[in-house]
Amino acid sequence: MVKLEAVVVFCGSGEGNNPIYMAEAEKMGALLAQNNIKLIYGAGGKGLMGAVAKGALDNDGYVIGATVRTLYEIEQADLVDTAIHKFEVWDKMSNRKVSMTKQTDAICVLPGGLGTLDELFEVLVLRQIQISNKPIVVVNINGFYNSLIKMLKEMSDAGFIKPHQLNLMRFVDTVDEVLPAIREELDVINMQMGE
Repeated sequence: MVKLEAVVVFCGSGEGNNPIYMAEAEKMGALLAQNNIKLIYGAGGKGLMGAVAKGALDNDGYVIGATVRTLYEIEQADLVDTAIHKFEVWDKMSNRKVSMTKQTDAICVLPGGLGTLDELFEVLVLRQIQISNKPIVVVNINGFYNSLIKMLKEMSDAGFIKPHQLNLMRFVDTVDEVLPAIREELDVINMQMGE
């Protein structure tokens, strides 16, 4: 079995309108800490970002936060840079994402907004063009990503996404399924690489 040391969690800075999102985000952070896996996330102290960090920190997890200078200056009071173990401030969003994905073994995507979708599609394209082979697990909490799943299938049916590309990420329904899904993906990737 491949050693899993760090996971990036992309998620919203808002809470959403259903308490299950916050509860599952906090549980995700706790699960990472309980399995001695570092959390790498967007450094926010509110919303799902704050919940995932709280879950990790409350369970003695190691947390790395990465943000960009413009957000740091605007949202400094909402960041948790004093509580986490490593805090990075980047000048460009692209540099932030590169740093986050270089430090991780896999990517987990929880519910979120435009920033979360940007992060998801960037890592998905990197996997599509084989710059990255890191597992991507999207947590479809309460059916949050049902419309995205439908849209991707429609794009494939219309001939813009190859059917096998739909398998570049895995959808699961709960955070309890994330680590087993990541480990399965890592095993498959390593077998394909002949390791």
